[in-house]
Amino acid sequence: MAAHTVLSWVPRNLQEVDGMHSSDEQPVADLHARLKEAVEKSYEVTITEEELNRYLASKLQLTQSPIVDDYVHIKGIYVDLKPGVIDVSIEREFTMPDNQQADGAKKVGFLPMAQTVSMQLEVETVDDVDGGKKTTVHFPGGNFGKAPAPGLLVYVVKPSFDIILNHFSEEVELGYRQMTSVKVEDGLIKLDPRPVTAQPAQP
Repeated sequence: MAAHTVLSWVPRNLQEVDGMHSSDEQPVADLHARLKEAVEKSYEVTITEEELNRYLASKLQLTQSPIVDDYVHIKGIYVDLKPGVIDVSIEREFTMPDNQQADGAKKVGFLPMAQTVSMQLEVETVDDVDGGKKTTVHFPGGNFGKAPAPGLLVYVVKPSFDIILNHFSEEVELGYRQMTSVKVEDGLIKLDPRPVTAQPAQP
């Protein structure tokens, strides 16, 4: 238990997530416009992990509840795309206002302190009973820092993830609810809005 607690405060290594450290001079793809056009013109669109993370960084301004605003700063959100899995991580920094004494020393020496919290989404598009397709999403769990967390434990920090969901409600509508097929691969996601025509039964 003690080891689990310690690991929960050790941030995950997110250095291999594409798009985390791209230059600000690189253009950011307008994913909202790309999704909207794909839906309107009915064609499949592919979004890379780097494009997604750069778009999130350019659009996202996160705050938590007013109670903890002065103590928690959310530094970023990062998405790691793996086959069938979307791994969403939030990097938070805990601090304290006026954490400096007159001599320059910190009142609380270990602050600011960083932590990552992650939630995994298992995404699968399957055949529906009416002959079409449906996309299912499951939440198996995630991580507090480097410590694994089962699904119910991750729900403790679900409000932070709900902020993200609400902030990108239009993108979620276009990229999930209006898509017939959602396929997550290593480093990219394929979204297809084209309707599926049920095949007639063979005699």
